[in-house]
Amino acid sequence: MTSRGRRSGQDPIGPSAAWIAPAALFLLVAFVAPFASLLRAASHGDPAAFLRELGGVWTQPHTRRALGNGLALSAAVSIAAILLCLPPAHLLARARFRGRSAARMLLSVPLSFSGVIVGFLAIVMLGRVGFVPAVAQALFGRPLGAGLAYALPGLFLAYLFFEIPRAVLALEAAFARLDPELDAAARTLGAGPVQRFTRVTLPALRPALLATFATTFSVSLGSYGAALILSRRFSVLPVEAYQEFTAFGNDAGAAAMAIWLAGISIAVSVAAGRDPVRGSEGAR
Repeated sequence: MTSRGRRSGQDPIGPSAAWIAPAALFLLVAFVAPFASLLRAASHGDPAAFLRELGGVWTQPHTRRALGNGLALSAAVSIAAILLCLPPAHLLARARFRGRSAARMLLSVPLSFSGVIVGFLAIVMLGRVGFVPAVAQALFGRPLGAGLAYALPGLFLAYLFFEIPRAVLALEAAFARLDPELDAAARTLGAGPVQRFTRVTLPALRPALLATFATTFSVSLGSYGAALILSRRFSVLPVEAYQEFTAFGNDAGAAAMAIWLAGISIAVSVAAGRDPVRGSEGAR
């Protein structure tokens, strides 16, 4: 290949880096500076104190329980969001129908709401005098679901409301990139819809599924507004960090909790990006 062919086949590195550099620099500064402040607040210049604060998140029962609650809740919400969003994402990516743009816009609406608003919406629906208990009272004579907003199911639904747009948009893009010839070839070989989905579509979507899980998990783990409004009987670590900082003035403890949340989110994102199955296939 001639030098001209090489130049026409790929963009020069310099101009590409210039386009990326401003956003990358901003994200780097926006992450490194706050993270350095967290490290400084948690340690007060003493490495031993820093390790004590980090360990205290696990040794203190209420923070350990709150972190465990957040991990379990975030994983459950991420899996539920992916399962719920696979069908609409496939439809939006592969079908052309009237109202397609409106459906995508409707599925994206939760992204415009803050966590506090979502928390209040959950109370309106599942509070002690919410819409669902009122309807249940009229139909069955019992206010079914009253106060559910303040328990685990209400927090789960509020988090899920937040994550559906992220999952749908990410999976729609992944479905749009899939080669339809693969599904057609499997159909001609006699594979049924279930076989094609489990043996062709899901393996091809594996990187997107992992990335979607990592994104929704990390956002749920650090979610604060909805949990602050709803977590009366079920605490999560972001709320504990807020209370440590505002109610008790324990900036070192709050910083240690934030470091754990950031570290876990980064670890999940890195693990999702590694994709060991793809790596082993490439090695073969």
